[in-house]
Amino acid sequence: MIKLINLLTEVSKEKTQSLNKTNIEQKQDIKFKVPKLNYSYTSMQPYIDKETMEEHFDKHFKGYTDKLNAELDEKSIRVNAENQIQAIQIILGKYPKNNIIKNNGGGFYNHVLYFENITPDYKAPSTKFRKMLEENFKSFPEFKEQFKEAGLKQFGSGWVFLIKKGNKLVIESYSNQDNPYLDKDFKGKILIAMDVWEHAYYLKHKSQRGSYINDFFRVIDYKVAEERLEILDV
Repeated sequence: MIKLINLLTEVSKEKTQSLNKTNIEQKQDIKFKVPKLNYSYTSMQPYIDKETMEEHFDKHFKGYTDKLNAELDEKSIRVNAENQIQAIQIILGKYPKNNIIKNNGGGFYNHVLYFENITPDYKAPSTKFRKMLEENFKSFPEFKEQFKEAGLKQFGSGWVFLIKKGNKLVIESYSNQDNPYLDKDFKGKILIAMDVWEHAYYLKHKSQRGSYINDFFRVIDYKVAEERLEILDV
């Protein structure tokens, strides 16, 4: 009996060590990379043109990523995380006063969200998510109107986000490449990110930001927004 107990104890220890090893292996020092797109540069046409996609993704997005990595290397900053989304959230909250990290880290993260929540195959909100939008903004058209208004009122370059805060959905705009994760105490979730920098629309829409926003609504992937909220389509 004593031998059996000892054997079971050893097996338990081995399992615990194995789980701990697995958890350690899941985390790693993160080197930020531009994710691959799930669509082509031409697939967003006519709403977002090929030339804008090339400039936006290959030049601007990549530029933020490269400069972020360079600054982290220069300062010997490393973050141990399960993935680069978790890592960038940690970094933004930890170094909000480092302008290079704030601008390029925010640029990296905001663009990850942006390119992930647009699609050539429009995904309308599910019944459940649409109901949430209606409960928070009175109606789905009113949500779109408020989201567009936030984009039009953003002076200069910036972003508009649909954010889950507590039990509410809110629309907030941020200047430059700022986002809510610069506040280390932020506990919400960004559900939809809209870029209103000129590089996101000027080649096609020129000064007509409103026209760009109208087209942005044609390519929003609400399924992604729901996945960020962890809502299953029912």
